Amino acid sequence: MFASLCILLTAGPAMAQDVDTLPFELNATVEAWPTTELDSGWWPEEGPVRVRTVLFAEGLAALEMLGESIVEDGASGATHRLENSDTDSLAEVAVNVAASLYLSLDVAGYTWEDILHEQTVEFDASETFASLAFAEDGGANIALPMDEVEVFSVDQGILPLVNVVVTGTLEPTAGLNVVTDAIETNAGAFSASGQEMLTSGGSMDLDATGSLAAQLSLLVRGHAEVCISFVDCFGDFNYDFPLDPMEHTQELVYESARINHAAIAGAANGAGADESGAKSGGCSTLASGPSHSGPLALAFLMVGALLRRRQR
Repeated sequence: MFASLCILLTAGPAMAQDVDTLPFELNATVEAWPTTELDSGWWPEEGPVRVRTVLFAEGLAALEMLGESIVEDGASGATHRLENSDTDSLAEVAVNVAASLYLSLDVAGYTWEDILHEQTVEFDASETFASLAFAEDGGANIALPMDEVEVFSVDQGILPLVNVVVTGTLEPTAGLNVVTDAIETNAGAFSASGQEMLTSGGSMDLDATGSLAAQLSLLVRGHAEVCISFVDCFGDFNYDFPLDPMEHTQELVYESARINHAAIAGAANGAGADESGAKSGGCSTLASGPSHSGPLALAFLMVGALLRRRQR
């Protein structure tokens, strides 16, 4: 009978497991694209009417990476792991483009070459991703398509009897490759999904580092025509400028996130406590803690009831 009670007293706490799950959020804002000049060159290279675009483009990227921090009590002690959140992470970009349209005219005795129109446009886009983007897991590739915007719409005279009609749209396409090298905690650094580390629970900081590789492509399309009164119209052509892509790699240092896990009993009563109990050769060593008070109280009530029954 007492052997059975010993098993109840020792096995009850060992079978109970505590899991403390807390959400965390890692944020970073970086310069995805430093200011870059993009020059299309003249189109056509030669002719009575030519157009050219010069763009100055720059952009920022903001990341909001969501995850879950899990501390779990097990037979060998408390462990800590990081997992993806059920809510997707978010990537956002904001792009600013200052565009200048140049016109060159040399026809019927009329010559003119200068900036015809200037325009500033802004683009923004966002996309979700379901990953902590660890490098060992391949990171996270995020496509950010954006709608085209009319950037040039010109219908004006530049010289007496000379009128210019030029239209143009700007179509951007952005992509991000987000890589997390490590998420460091008080106990160590996580560098891939599925890792577990021994922990004592309690308050801890999460500090993540990595890199961001950003790509931005800008395509300018339009139509140009110059008409001279009483003479003729010239140009009347479409232009298509696929500008050189902007590529930039930036170090990522996320804002530190603090989480406060509950103290886990297994952190104090792990493998060492089990070995102590085995060396005592009996039931005198009992795990303590609020998470195990229910099974212990029940066992003591059973012992008291049996002793009272024997006394009768």
